[in-house]
Amino acid sequence: MVTDPGAPTDTTAERLLEVLREATGRPDLGYDGPPTPLSGGFFAEMLRFRLADPPAGLAGDLVARLVPSQAVGEREATVQGAVAEQGFPTPAVRMTAPESSALGRFLIVMDALDGAPPLAGLDPRTVAGQIPDLVRHLPDQLARIAAHLHSLDPEPLVARLESLDGEIPTTTAAFVEQQSTLARSIGRGELATAGERLLADQPRSTAHVITHGDLHPFNLLVTPDGPWLIDWTVSGVGHPGFTIAFTQLTLAHPPIPLPRVGRVVLDALGRRMARRFLDTYRGLTAGTPAEVDEAQLAWHRGVHALRILVELAVWDHAGIRPSAGHPWFLLEPVARRELGLPAARRGSVQPS
Repeated sequence: MVTDPGAPTDTTAERLLEVLREATGRPDLGYDGPPTPLSGGFFAEMLRFRLADPPAGLAGDLVARLVPSQAVGEREATVQGAVAEQGFPTPAVRMTAPESSALGRFLIVMDALDGAPPLAGLDPRTVAGQIPDLVRHLPDQLARIAAHLHSLDPEPLVARLESLDGEIPTTTAAFVEQQSTLARSIGRGELATAGERLLADQPRSTAHVITHGDLHPFNLLVTPDGPWLIDWTVSGVGHPGFTIAFTQLTLAHPPIPLPRVGRVVLDALGRRMARRFLDTYRGLTAGTPAEVDEAQLAWHRGVHALRILVELAVWDHAGIRPSAGHPWFLLEPVARRELGLPAARRGSVQPS
């Protein structure tokens, strides 16, 4: 996890400590140094901290992840905790607290990692020199961790997810239906129709594995113990294509802002990495429930394209689209092509 050089607000740190004291029954609990923010995410706020004289289970360097949705936070913590229990390389979940706490958001406390994304530091001055190493190693790292995740037993997690609140869709089809309904509710008929087409064209399959759905280089942290996977916001149990299609999409079209010359180099590199990623993954999963075919890949790319466009549409409808920096901005044209939609007019919101 990457430490942000800034400092968290005193209020957030104080409220976190208040919640920790209440959860542990330790009113004397204090920090062993000031918490520091972690960068790299857009959905949740994260702080790294260490407690002085910690209670059992909260020793060492920890990360507090503050998720703005109770339902999403519960699912995220449930999946992450379940895969960590099966020995998968992701931080162990130490405790959670509901959004009704003093923080006003769902709290996940997990182990801290000392590592960095494999693309950390990529810029126009360094991209050319990094190409050989990226092409050889990054796709294989992503493919191996995806194959490892998809080899885990999903059944214990299924039971845990079914016990959660029903607000979060439990199938990919239900997720698409939710996105389509949301799009229609904000007057984006073209996106609603695209979702309905996806539902009508869903390939049949009984395969189900634990999915991540957001596997890209910036959610992979390379540590002294090897690569670890973080950020389980859209994870669950479903077809392996839900994970693989998103990785294929983001590798083939890296959402990294670069000048035109750098963009041409990176796009060519991305297509090579996407091919290698898929070849390696297929070699690792041939003959298992985790293998994917072209029809499933294409359909699940459409699912993620819809997810990208609906989230952008919701931001526009609410007037809260971030000014810059989110990968969805660079992936928006790609998502529209995946769904067969016309290109968006620059600086405008697409009509319904």
